[in-house]
Amino acid sequence: MRILHIDEQITWRGGEQQSCWLMQGLCSNGFEVYAIGRETSEFIDRLRQIHNIRTFSLPLKSEFDLYSAWKIAQITKENKIDIIHAHTSHAHSLALLSTLFHSIPKTIVSRRVSFPPAKNFFSKWKYNKIDLIIPVSYYVAKILKEAGIPENKIKVVRSSIDLSHINVSPYTKNELGINENTQVLFNAGALVPHKDHITLLNAFAKVREFFPDTLLLIAGSGPLFTNIQSEIEKLNLTQHVRLLGHRNDVPRLTKMADVYVSSSWSEGLGTSVLEALACEKPVVATEAGGVSEMVISHETGLLVPHKNPHVLAEAIIYMLSHPEEAKTMAKKGRKHVEDNFTVQRMVEETISVYQKLIQ
Repeated sequence: MRILHIDEQITWRGGEQQSCWLMQGLCSNGFEVYAIGRETSEFIDRLRQIHNIRTFSLPLKSEFDLYSAWKIAQITKENKIDIIHAHTSHAHSLALLSTLFHSIPKTIVSRRVSFPPAKNFFSKWKYNKIDLIIPVSYYVAKILKEAGIPENKIKVVRSSIDLSHINVSPYTKNELGINENTQVLFNAGALVPHKDHITLLNAFAKVREFFPDTLLLIAGSGPLFTNIQSEIEKLNLTQHVRLLGHRNDVPRLTKMADVYVSSSWSEGLGTSVLEALACEKPVVATEAGGVSEMVISHETGLLVPHKNPHVLAEAIIYMLSHPEEAKTMAKKGRKHVEDNFTVQRMVEETISVYQKLIQ
């Protein structure tokens, strides 16, 4: 079976990592794998280094880029593609527009966000035309059904973690210039509105009233860097918060931290939380999308309402005040990941989706 994957994103985030792991798994299972991305994207740069994945670069300027849609149709026809698998909303549009130039047997889109599809004519056409939608969590599937998407067009395949990806040694606190007695909170994610770093910072300010010798590390880059820096200064946290920027060593940082904290108000699943659980770290997270499928409160971590710095602070304080219970939750979190969120399971379930669709 020949599968063509499309992702127009320039940056490398959770969705691109998930699609990369999927493509590697498909290659290992004997599938012919093709990928389209932008010339300057990290997505294509990384895939070019993987044996057996054939890559193509296109402009992919917008979801109405007819030239790119025409080129997708050419690639599809020349390589006798069986299924196009789009990994973003724009890729979804381009995959369908390509059918104006060449009839493609099947088109699939992964849905990684937890907000409902738009209600305009073009969006309705997109979701009626697609053969199948793969939500990355049951929460996303629920949102799609509530938006009127027929249930027979939805098949959940939850996001995953490659456990070998986190098979790294943690940093020591001394390596990062941190006193070994300092309690370290860690957060990783793009500096964008739905990650809600402002709530995180305000919660951290309250945590320091009980645990003054505490440090918050935030890994990630994005358009809200200046706003977040201003909030840090406003709360007099300059000496207690470090903005680390984009990092390629997040598992080592996660393993070094005492508690991982997620403050998002919107997630498809929340792969940074998934990674923290896999690292066997105590997790405090806000309710967002599929996070509740991973963080079961007082079982695999602590789950609190989003956009509420007071309750988030209380949960962090509880986790820091009960280290043995935190350790027990962390162990259960790791087991929950091993049972439900591995790459092998994700690849197998996706292959099953492909096979049923072709049949």
